[in-house]
Amino acid sequence: MFQHLQIAYGFICVASALIVSGVVLLLVIKWRNLRMARMKDEARKKQQDYVAYVIAHLDADEELKLPVGPLGKWDLAVLEEQLIELAERVKGKHRERLAELFERLGLPEKELARLTRSFGVNRLDAAYKLGAMGCSQAAPALLSVLKTERDEPGRFIIARAIARCARDTADLREMVAHMVALSPESPRLLAEILSESAVDPAPLMREWIEHSDWRLVLIAMAGMPSTADRELIGSLWKLIGADEKEVRINAAKLLLRTGDWVTPQQVESLIKHPDWEIRSLTAKSIGRWADASYVPLLSRSIDDENWWVRYNAARSLAKLGDDGFRALCEIASQAKQKEIADLAMQNIQDALRDESAGSGQAGAAGAKTKHAMYHSYFNTQRAGHMTG
Repeated sequence: MFQHLQIAYGFICVASALIVSGVVLLLVIKWRNLRMARMKDEARKKQQDYVAYVIAHLDADEELKLPVGPLGKWDLAVLEEQLIELAERVKGKHRERLAELFERLGLPEKELARLTRSFGVNRLDAAYKLGAMGCSQAAPALLSVLKTERDEPGRFIIARAIARCARDTADLREMVAHMVALSPESPRLLAEILSESAVDPAPLMREWIEHSDWRLVLIAMAGMPSTADRELIGSLWKLIGADEKEVRINAAKLLLRTGDWVTPQQVESLIKHPDWEIRSLTAKSIGRWADASYVPLLSRSIDDENWWVRYNAARSLAKLGDDGFRALCEIASQAKQKEIADLAMQNIQDALRDESAGSGQAGAAGAKTKHAMYHSYFNTQRAGHMTG
């Protein structure tokens, strides 16, 4: 029994020592963090006049001056952080001037050394900072590091840094080739990363839109500008018949972004496409264009086998003024399928309600016209009941 008490006493002593050690360690860490935060705050205050000078002279022609006097290691680290925060908020000429300042302060060399010597979080932090600085000399090292990075979020951090540091389209092409091999499901993110590069990615987009690799095609479509020339539009039309469904749908989305890119014959072919997603997109887009000439086409699409196509066709008819409203009334009064008649009637109700809520003389006139039209088809009910 005495031996058991000794064991218990020993256990209590060890546990107490561990608890005390843990508390002391936590206090030391807290003190260290508070001390670093205080030092950081003091360094920021010391550098705030210089940072204000840099901001005020970004538009000037003369070279930005370096800080007065030697900078300690801690002061330089804090200044680097402040200038990177500024670089993330500016573009074009302002970012170029900051890149020159980073170079003269010797910061890219410091981060390049960290990039090649560090691992994990420290290496990613160095890559991020090099990207923020726009250091073109870092591109080869970043490309090399990208090939050894196993963590997917880490790869995207490095890829963004490569885009910002790229010397030419060859750097961008190499980065994207590696990324699509390991992360093929992120075309939009890769297109966004490419858009941050000082190197114009447009030649790559034109090259990839015709590529046999659907992953590159998706990146090209995600990065396509809001205005396109005939050549690009022609490439999109070819992709409507692509083997990969995601490519077909994305091509349709781009073509239907504006009614100026499609002819009535092309719209008709899209609304008859084998993919219900493309038929639904087409029906929905017509309502956004507010082109009443497509009323007959939408009226036929309301009989589509897919519910989403029918739903978007009815919604778009409701947006096409009096012609669309009249078509809905005809469908609701003549449809043989109750589901289609109910869908048309629901959109009639919504249109009457929206028109009645409209303000001004135009709203009142529109409501009166639609009420009269409704009565001509459904004279057994009052429109007021429909909108109440």
